[in-house]
Amino acid sequence: MSELVLYRKHRPQDFSSVVGQAHVVRAIQNALKLNRVAHAYLFSGPRGVGKTTIARLIAKSLNCAGAGGEKPCNTCAMCIDFNEGRALDIIEIDAASNRGIDEIRALRDAVRFVPTQGQYKTYIIDEVHMLTRDAFNALLKTLEEPPAHAVFILATTELEKVPATIISRTQHYNFRRPSAGQIAERLQSIAKKDNVLLDPDGARVIAFAAEGSFRDGESILGQVMAVEDKKITREEVENILGLPRREAAKKMFGHIAKKEVSAALRLIQELHDSGYDLAYFSKLLLQYFRSALFLKTDPGLRRFVESDMLPDEYECVTTHISAFTEDQLSRAMDIIFQNMQSFKKTPIPQLPLELTVIELIHQKGQEPDHQERV
Repeated sequence: MSELVLYRKHRPQDFSSVVGQAHVVRAIQNALKLNRVAHAYLFSGPRGVGKTTIARLIAKSLNCAGAGGEKPCNTCAMCIDFNEGRALDIIEIDAASNRGIDEIRALRDAVRFVPTQGQYKTYIIDEVHMLTRDAFNALLKTLEEPPAHAVFILATTELEKVPATIISRTQHYNFRRPSAGQIAERLQSIAKKDNVLLDPDGARVIAFAAEGSFRDGESILGQVMAVEDKKITREEVENILGLPRREAAKKMFGHIAKKEVSAALRLIQELHDSGYDLAYFSKLLLQYFRSALFLKTDPGLRRFVESDMLPDEYECVTTHISAFTEDQLSRAMDIIFQNMQSFKKTPIPQLPLELTVIELIHQKGQEPDHQERV
């Protein structure tokens, strides 16, 4: 039998294990404690940040026969059924594949029946923005007058596509995108539980690649652990995932600062010959110039820069920042961003990055004052 993927294997089983959504957890736990759970919730936010996880914790808490209150006990028969995926009173619907009025009518008919085991039936409708207009209209009446035993939790990554009439009939919580540090910390905790040593820099590289999604980070960690299951370093993460080495982005920033055209073009060719994703490399380079602009504008923004970079990368930015003016850094970001749009249609894979580097090195503007401001 195949092993569970990490994000399912290590899904939080109580509210204390949820990371990065303290504002939502606090409100939900207070509602459970005071027995004031709403009949309908709407969770919006980026993918992989815990919307479905908290929805399932609400369902489990409502039916817990043990401790009850604001948290599930995880020891009673009901909690065990929820943890093992056997609970009958939690119904999850993927609106992306069940988006029509017939599916919602079937839900509306089924919701009238009392729970099979516990006190509440919980309906979780994921990607609710995918429902058709008629399906939303059919759902609206049920949200207005649901049975006392039913709780609806709608989840979406695109809030702007959810009708205002639906939003107004729910308690809406917006989920925040976690920081790279929060994702890295959770990845290290998961690796430790599986007897794997994941070094801090390796965890942060995975976190950067996850782009704000716990689930994506855990999926990437699982991919890495399938190859190296004892000790995972930053270099191994980059090799296994086929990512351009962050060391190369650091070198490129230095070449641009020192106007070393030949060395920069040679580095691009080496990256291309090694089969690295040059579009992803451009994104790494963009981060350098963004961080440099933050520091050049206000050294007090240092904490935001440090959270998005590894220590040696931050040192590289501070070393070369005096080579640029604020205007040059701002225009550099625009140059990189605009040229990134060309990767999908270029006949020569490395051409957009080559043009980017040449433009960055030869851009004109006020000469930098060469005063270190960090």
